[in-house]
Amino acid sequence: MTHARNAMFASLVVLASILSLTAAGARAAGKAKGPVKVFILSGQSNMEGKAVVSTLDAVIDDPNTHEQFKHLKPDGKWLVRDDVWVTYLDRKDKARAVPAYGPLSVGFGSPKQARDENRKRIPVKTIGPELGIGMALGDHCDQQVLLIKACWGGRAVKYSFRPPSAMPTDEQVKAQLAAIKAKKPDAEVTFESLKAGYGSDYRKILSETQKVLGDIKKYFPDYDDGQGYEIAGFIWFQGWNDGVGGGNPDYVEQMSHFIRDIRKDLKTPKMPFVIGELGTDGPGAEGWVATFRKQQAEIAAIPEFKDNVRLAKTAHCWHKGPYDMQSKWDAFRKLGKANEAKPADDPTRITPGKFFQINWVQKYKKELAYTSDKRYHYNGSGRSYYEMGQSMGRAMAELLK
Repeated sequence: MTHARNAMFASLVVLASILSLTAAGARAAGKAKGPVKVFILSGQSNMEGKAVVSTLDAVIDDPNTHEQFKHLKPDGKWLVRDDVWVTYLDRKDKARAVPAYGPLSVGFGSPKQARDENRKRIPVKTIGPELGIGMALGDHCDQQVLLIKACWGGRAVKYSFRPPSAMPTDEQVKAQLAAIKAKKPDAEVTFESLKAGYGSDYRKILSETQKVLGDIKKYFPDYDDGQGYEIAGFIWFQGWNDGVGGGNPDYVEQMSHFIRDIRKDLKTPKMPFVIGELGTDGPGAEGWVATFRKQQAEIAAIPEFKDNVRLAKTAHCWHKGPYDMQSKWDAFRKLGKANEAKPADDPTRITPGKFFQINWVQKYKKELAYTSDKRYHYNGSGRSYYEMGQSMGRAMAELLK
């Protein structure tokens, strides 16, 4: 009996291992073999994604949010979906922390480094909205899904994302050049270089898309030549550089041209288009953030875009973590200034870097686990990026119905 029980137990262990290894592949195999649904994800740094993956660990480990996020790390390992693939070919990842393409999982955000306990810089995995988008669209689509990320930080529609049908005249470019020279006479910019910059990233979106689709089997190994593909939608998440400061009064007009032009250039005249709302500062945002959100809503409300362009709300996804760190930060800054004011030969004086590590990073390790970046990057909150992606993905799914 003992031998029989041991044999049965061994068989169950083997079976469990096989099921675990083949679960993702089975999900992909279960997808209809119709055309692969291709979605282009574009915008600036927040489409790149600035949340360190460990901030997702924080919400998974938190009893208050565990149930909401536990599906992302079943059995202690990050979820991998073989029915949804991601490419992010133009990511400036010198450390090659993660591949430029592969099945959907964590790690497809912007390259980032952190310091370990010995203060040595090490590459860390990050996420952007693609994780939430891929989960939502993977669940919605009967066919396999391919997400093409074409996004670059610090870009504006009024300049590098400028669409072909909304280009400035030569006179306007000359006037801009004169203003630049008046402010900074030594600026190394010419009429030709300034003019060439207009629309440069718009053109890169097209070239990135063509690169992937021109060799799709390389970037999506499970692709079957017989099934084909179709560009099924475009998700846009951008705005800081057009909204901050003086803003961009022509944003609505320029983005309207962008939508028309990108559809024309991709030969998809009815392509569903989702605009991710600028969610900075949450539902109660004021000033230029509130003004910019109104511009985004105006675009989606244009009659010709009814039922084919949708604004995905994201303000409700604004999270700074469960701890109020402002008072702690103010106290730390006060202590830091006092430390720096000490004479260089004072044995109690600590170098600023070490002081920061001891009195901020290490002291508040638990509290800081939920965030990893600045305000304009949604505090580097993995929860925010995942929830924003879910909102965008679901908005796209609604347009696809």
